[in-house]
Amino acid sequence: NSIYIGFWTVFLTLWIGSMVSYSIGRMRIRHGWLLNNAALMTYLVPASILAIPFYRIMQNYGLSNNLWSVIAALVTFATPYAIFIFQQYGRGIPLELDESARIDGASPFQIYFRIYLPLMAPALVAVGTYALLLAWNEFLLQFLLLSSKRSMTVPVALAQFMNSDEAPWNYMMATAIVYAVLP
Repeated sequence: NSIYIGFWTVFLTLWIGSMVSYSIGRMRIRHGWLLNNAALMTYLVPASILAIPFYRIMQNYGLSNNLWSVIAALVTFATPYAIFIFQQYGRGIPLELDESARIDGASPFQIYFRIYLPLMAPALVAVGTYALLLAWNEFLLQFLLLSSKRSMTVPVALAQFMNSDEAPWNYMMATAIVYAVLP
């Protein structure tokens, strides 16, 4: 479950963040700076304050005890950072590349896939690593949103070992090794 959540969090964060930064920076959307700054304003509210509202929202939409509820929450927290990093990195890519591709008949999607994304590879790796570590180490949202043993992730499973009076140290240490080695 942790690998599944990590993969989809990374994929959706990179996809949404790169598409937004491309549309703001390259397609010259009117008032795009406002969208970029609004995304950064979301970091003024700590994630722990939003845990209970996320729990209620996921219950209202029938996503309680579903891995996609955790993925949606983690993508929500990782995407503003991705947009900011992609915006800053994308400013170093010359706009003349886009203009010459347009003259040669490339569509905006072709420019995005053939010019923008390959040149953004270092930023994609950096943001992907951040999103993976965020998804792998998140405990509070996974603990609140996933309640069954079948949907439990590694951090929550590691915490569940401490519920009994006598902790099974061999299982705890094996889980801790998996938790530390995999990301």
